[in-house]
Amino acid sequence: MRLARIKSAMFVSGAPKRSSSRICINWANGNCMYGEDCWHLHSWSDGILTKFHGNNKKPTRFVWWTTPPNDFVKINCDGVFSTYHEINMASAGGVVRDWEGAFVSGFSTLLNKCDTVVEAELLAIKIDIQVTLSMGFRKLVVESDSYTAIQLINNGVHIGHPYHAIVSSILVIDNMADAFCYNHVFRETNLVADGFAKHGLSLTLRSGIKLFSYPPTFSLSSLRADEVGVIYSR
Repeated sequence: MRLARIKSAMFVSGAPKRSSSRICINWANGNCMYGEDCWHLHSWSDGILTKFHGNNKKPTRFVWWTTPPNDFVKINCDGVFSTYHEINMASAGGVVRDWEGAFVSGFSTLLNKCDTVVEAELLAIKIDIQVTLSMGFRKLVVESDSYTAIQLINNGVHIGHPYHAIVSSILVIDNMADAFCYNHVFRETNLVADGFAKHGLSLTLRSGIKLFSYPPTFSLSSLRADEVGVIYSR
């Protein structure tokens, strides 16, 4: 079973009301009796509240990281691409957390022969999925702050597309899962993965993919922010 990519936003006219950071399991099963009044989230993506202003200015969004549904794990991925003295450098990183928000694993790696930031983002997704499936998890929610990468995966690409090989390999790999969905999220709710990706720039190609069974020091503050439900405005 492949889960459709579902995103929703809650719109409020006044100050935003903080809801639970947990997905409503009844909504996930299609039978929540509370509807819009439910305290828990009716969305596969991270929490989003939108506040509209009467002066027609751009509305303010309030976003926060959320746990996945019961029995799912959430994968947050990120890719980094930079040019230093006309030399391209790219890295990838990601983190896996369970339905209670507990750290499961993380990874960082320096990428070889990567020419764009979109390619780095796609490779981060591919590697993190492979790592997660290798640990036996089969129900996955995958999040990236690269809208382009998520669109390429959700919509597919033609054979002549420059990212056809990577996207096709991701789709082949995710067939191993029982349930799967890809979500685009805002950068603020992807900070843990960003830290793992930036750490990859400090590694060498000989290091390969560095796996973390426990949260490294550089990730602790971002993990804690997600755990307590820090809300970001944008």
